[in-house]
This record gives sequence, C-alpha cells and structure tokens, in this order.
Amino acid sequence: MPWFQLLPNGDATDPNDYNAVGGPSCSGINHICAIQASANTNNKPIITTPLRNEMITALDKKANSANVLLRTNA
Repeated sequence: MPWFQLLPNGDATDPNDYNAVGGPSCSGINHICAIQASANTNNKPIITTPLRNEMITALDKKANSANVLLRTNA
C-alpha cells in the first residue's frame, strides 16, 4: 500500500488533504504526518474505520504504528 503525507495544517480525516509520496518526510510534534492506505480513483487515501482508529491510538500513545507515522521531530 502507498504512503500518503498530510499537507501542512491539513485535516487528518480528509483524504483530499493528503498527497501520495514514495517515503514520508516528517517534522513537527505529535501530529499525524503520513498514513499507509489503499488509494481511491483520485489517488487519495481510503480512510477506513480501522485506519481511523489506528490514527487515534497512535496519537494517544504518541507512537508510530504500522500504518500511521507521527511528526515527532521539532
């Protein structure tokens, strides 16, 4: 599955606020940086309920998961 990087000041729940990337590059603190998901026909991520739950868990634990990368560097 491809990685999608969240645009600066983007809404993590809005697929249109992501761009497909080969490898995410993240800076910032404890916000969603990128997610790994299937792409829709517009090459935007399909944010499923399990992925949304994984995003919430990653934010709560302040830790990356298999499909969610956080901005962890200042």
